[in-house]
Amino acid sequence: MALQGRLGGVTQGLDLSGEWNGRLFQGRIGGYVEGQDVRLDATEAGMSGRVGSYTRGFDVTAVVEGMGFRVRLGGYSAGTDARLDFTPEGALGRLGSFTAGEDLSLRHYAGEVRGRFGGMTRGIDVRLDLGEVPLPVGALFALCAREVWRQAPS
Repeated sequence: MALQGRLGGVTQGLDLSGEWNGRLFQGRIGGYVEGQDVRLDATEAGMSGRVGSYTRGFDVTAVVEGMGFRVRLGGYSAGTDARLDFTPEGALGRLGSFTAGEDLSLRHYAGEVRGRFGGMTRGIDVRLDLGEVPLPVGALFALCAREVWRQAPS
């Protein structure tokens, strides 16, 4: 069973879909025309891959650290750092710096993940039906989707 979900609301948001085979996650953020492909490979240290094409996209590196991931979205000079910590209830984390970032809170309910990037008034909702995809892979995919949204022209 494949992952399906949405980042954002009904009128303004991104569709999320993907499949996991135990070593490789392949997915799509957004629609058929305007969307970005995602490929994440499991490595000894965590996961690595790419969102989008080589000319319009960014690299993803997630290193396992304790009970979470230390994540880098993009290159060394122009990328965004993130942190994901996994709990029995889901995941907590931060995308971006202390002053220019946003919090992430994900709750895991029997194969479905619901959460929010940012605060209550200016945040963005995320919902994922994980299917056979593990929570850490789904949470990393949600981070990638939020970064695609942040980089999109207004």
